Amino acid sequence: MVLFRVSRKRIQGQCRLCLSQGWLVDSHIVPNFHYKKMKGADNRFFVLSTDPNKKDTHRQRGITEHLLCAKCDNERLSNYESHVREVLFGGFPLNSNYDGRLLTFEGYDYKRFKNGLLSVLWRMSVCSDPYFADVDLGERHEERLRTALLSNTEIDEEEYPIIMTAPVFQGRAMDHCMIPPDFARAHNNRVYRCLISGMIFTFIVGSAPLDDTSKQLILRRKAWPVLRATVEEIPFLHAAILQLAQASIIRNKTAVS
Repeated sequence: MVLFRVSRKRIQGQCRLCLSQGWLVDSHIVPNFHYKKMKGADNRFFVLSTDPNKKDTHRQRGITEHLLCAKCDNERLSNYESHVREVLFGGFPLNSNYDGRLLTFEGYDYKRFKNGLLSVLWRMSVCSDPYFADVDLGERHEERLRTALLSNTEIDEEEYPIIMTAPVFQGRAMDHCMIPPDFARAHNNRVYRCLISGMIFTFIVGSAPLDDTSKQLILRRKAWPVLRATVEEIPFLHAAILQLAQASIIRNKTAVS
């Protein structure tokens, strides 16, 4: 993709979704509403690093990039995002049922909700920001998702299945932080996991059959099962928190000395 910088804020190039040439919008990779609970009274949020040599910083905006034309950003993907926002943060009537540690929701629009979540995965893959470096779907999967999102296609439950987990740290939900997505392999599929808005979204990419546990937990047309789990039960998240804590300790010792 070739970009032409016209000014500090206006860029021309090819929209990554509809492939048209024209003005591009500075689009959020993760939709802006996901940052709301992370922000303090000053409308900023902390950016913490696992590198002890990097200082903690503040930001007012999430990560953005000139990827989309205005129609794709403000209409096509916004149609999905608005439903995700209402489902996650209220405004859309849902039915729910507890069964032990599993909370199952019903009543959402499956196509809009799943496409909204997959649009974030797709943007993570096509963007160039190093924060999302571990997400690389490859040309075939990027194109499959691009055409599905553009044509408003409903994707089957077991194609790009999504599992959602609600992690708890010291008795509290983790809706105040976001963790960079990571990559793993499981049962001959690729797995991308990220913590957004207090939920771990696990995206499974590949054609290998799902294991029995995953089959029970993926997002379905009629039901959205969400498993509640402690951070200690989620190794990649637990490791990330320990790395952040260790880096903070080292930074503080360096500052004092």
